[in-house]
Amino acid sequence: MSNNDELIVDALETGVVKDYNRLIQEFGIEPLSDVIDAIPESKQHIFMKRGVMFGHTDLKQVIECINNSTSFAVMTGIKPSGQYHVGSLTTASEVVYFQQLGGRVSFCIADIESYVSSGLSFDKAAEIAIDNIADLFALGLDPNPDNTFIYSQSEEKLVQKYGHIFSSHVTLNTLKSIYGEKLRVGYYNAALIQVADILLPQIRWGSMPTVTPIGADQAPHARLTRDIARKEVFQEEFKFKLPSFTYHTMLQGIDGSEKMSKSVPMSVFSMDEDIKDIHKKINNALTGGRDTAAEQREKGANPEVCRVFDLFKFMFESDDKRLTLRMNQCKSGELLCGPCKKDLKQNIEEFQQNHLEKKSQMIELSTELIRNMKN
Repeated sequence: MSNNDELIVDALETGVVKDYNRLIQEFGIEPLSDVIDAIPESKQHIFMKRGVMFGHTDLKQVIECINNSTSFAVMTGIKPSGQYHVGSLTTASEVVYFQQLGGRVSFCIADIESYVSSGLSFDKAAEIAIDNIADLFALGLDPNPDNTFIYSQSEEKLVQKYGHIFSSHVTLNTLKSIYGEKLRVGYYNAALIQVADILLPQIRWGSMPTVTPIGADQAPHARLTRDIARKEVFQEEFKFKLPSFTYHTMLQGIDGSEKMSKSVPMSVFSMDEDIKDIHKKINNALTGGRDTAAEQREKGANPEVCRVFDLFKFMFESDDKRLTLRMNQCKSGELLCGPCKKDLKQNIEEFQQNHLEKKSQMIELSTELIRNMKN
């Protein structure tokens, strides 16, 4: 296996990107700075301004749709494996953003993937999905079926059909180079169904630009999908527009670990978690502070490695000027870690109260939606 192949497999299996520059070079990811000026500043997502959304593939065609008020689609999904956690908010925020700019959303409940990777039954996945979808509605996803099409992989015949059709145009060696050596063929099949998920908006609604916001660790899926979409046989049948992608950096574990993981409880928190437990995790978060308060006042701290500052940057500070002020005060030593953590806990608590209130109003709708999929 080449070094590049090892990079691909490691990112997909661990969810950790250790070398963003190598990943960018390997997959030809273009810097977002190349196209951001084409988006009016008033329409730019805060992630674009803060470097969280750092790259893209072929986003220009979507920007043209936004600026000209023409049709485009937004594709996303969830793997139902547990409660919606803070690390998942990045993608949700981007999807809502593109929808509010005119995109029609195709939303996949990846229950085949969760069955293959975690052995989760379809019934259990549906139960979890009810809770997850209610979270997404509370975060701003439009529940109107004209604007958001929600489906499960196990019930949507088109993704199953085209997942199998696409498999006849991909070699086993290609799949092994991306996903590594797998004992079960189902893993590769699930990957090809994901390709069908990404192309489903154009299969259902016709040829149009489609954007899928993803974490950098998912870049291999993007390249495989574009490789399949550009094949002559599918261009003749569907005239696919090659799907576009935006890439965001990954929130690392609050405790200092490389990634947020439910298997490491101190690294992550969910939207439904007891606020006292969230406070405990913030109190124990990795910071860029000095050994003593006196030293920090003298030399300042490093927000670049601070997981508390990351949480402000990603989700819990909407005002760019306040975020910049916090960063500068941190670097100068004016702001110590204790007061900074206190501010974060307050912001999270306010966010959670608002979120759970909205979510409680969406549970019934989400339950009905999931149940109707099986009828």
